[in-house]
Amino acid sequence: MSWIWSALMPHPPILVPEVGQGREREAAETLRGGAELTDRVNGQKPDVLLILSPHQPYVPGALFLNASTLFKGSFAPFGALGVVLSPASKQRDQETLNACLSSAGIPVYTRSSPDLRTDQGTTVPLYFLRRAWEGDLPPVVLASPIGLTPEQAFEMGRGLARLNDGRRWALLASGDLSHRLTPDAPAGYSPEDGPAFDAAVEDALRQGSPQPLLDLGEDRIENAGECGLRSVMAMLGLIGELGGNIQILSHEGPFGVGYCNALWLAPEGLELPAAAQVPAPVRLARETVTRLLSGRPLPESGDEVVPSPLWKERRACFVSIKQKSGALRGCIGTLSPTWPSLDREIIENAVLASTRDPRFPPMKAGELAGVVFSVDVLSEPEPVEGMSQLDPKIFGVIVSRGMRRGVLLPDLEGVDTVEQQVAIAAQKAGLYSPASPGGFDPDGMQFERFRVERHREPPFGAELRG
Repeated sequence: MSWIWSALMPHPPILVPEVGQGREREAAETLRGGAELTDRVNGQKPDVLLILSPHQPYVPGALFLNASTLFKGSFAPFGALGVVLSPASKQRDQETLNACLSSAGIPVYTRSSPDLRTDQGTTVPLYFLRRAWEGDLPPVVLASPIGLTPEQAFEMGRGLARLNDGRRWALLASGDLSHRLTPDAPAGYSPEDGPAFDAAVEDALRQGSPQPLLDLGEDRIENAGECGLRSVMAMLGLIGELGGNIQILSHEGPFGVGYCNALWLAPEGLELPAAAQVPAPVRLARETVTRLLSGRPLPESGDEVVPSPLWKERRACFVSIKQKSGALRGCIGTLSPTWPSLDREIIENAVLASTRDPRFPPMKAGELAGVVFSVDVLSEPEPVEGMSQLDPKIFGVIVSRGMRRGVLLPDLEGVDTVEQQVAIAAQKAGLYSPASPGGFDPDGMQFERFRVERHREPPFGAELRG
């Protein structure tokens, strides 16, 4: 089990007593909700705390992932010189997160930025969590989702549900709501769009759905002057996959800015969804294509990205890529092994399926979040005497006559009879015969059958409408 809780927390420095000097009491409801939140996670300190802060560096079109391992933060810019925080991060945790999100098709940009003095999105929530955990902070991973679209941020949250490294993770979604709630608000006043945005956030959290926010439209969101939308969307994406309810602990608008504390605790006995338990062959296929389309080196044979005893075997395989609608996007495979090990076979066929299938244009990196991978590992084909020894639900088929050869995998949607299976394989072999019953002439055809071990990557949840 990876994710044990996720929280939405506001981050105005004035909440810190050393900064507020009494004015923090004007946000009494926010302080009460924050105290309830930290009290409820007091006994649930994670092994890794992922913080999404809109005040980390901004990278257009990507998630910014901070590569620093030791941070220096203080409230000196806000007049509290003696309040210092020094959270630490581990490179291993950063790499785990990067691999998870890259596999989900989320663009990630990594750079070191150790100075947190202007990142109240990180330091304010950590100030209160540190008090709850008696000064002992867990390792953190810091990131900014501001460069993503709201839809990408939601997909990022869905992708996070795949993370399963055997440790306890928590997601802190840092963000304030509308900054334009009152005439004296610091970012100006938007009497309709400011309150509408805050109400939509409440509705989205209660429903566990991004739709109330998507329904607002870009203009109303822009007019609301928010900084927490993408953090909220990521939280909704994660919880939508894992299940359970979000509890709103407080929501108010002092100083003309919306502050909301909300908490999700993993339901008792929660197991990771099937999509988080992705088999090693399809993890390798997706990682290969992700690296290929981002210009990074491909995995090497035996890469620790997907350790598995299968890599010692020499097997043929097919790599298939489908859109979430079910439409094929690419499929390339081998009937006999062409490489010394199965992992190498998967890597090479994944490259070909994504960029060299002659039926489709080469894939682009932006498509990765919208496709599903599968890998079929083949047994050694065996000859059969005729069609009576075929079964389209159990066996794949190889049809040949002379130099012509066609293949069809087993258990495909819409292929229910042997005749249908052989007809499609014959057509692929160039042996289509419109004058013959069923479109093929079995005379002189040779048939082989094979079994497959099918490894699938389940699609996540329902599609967004927007």
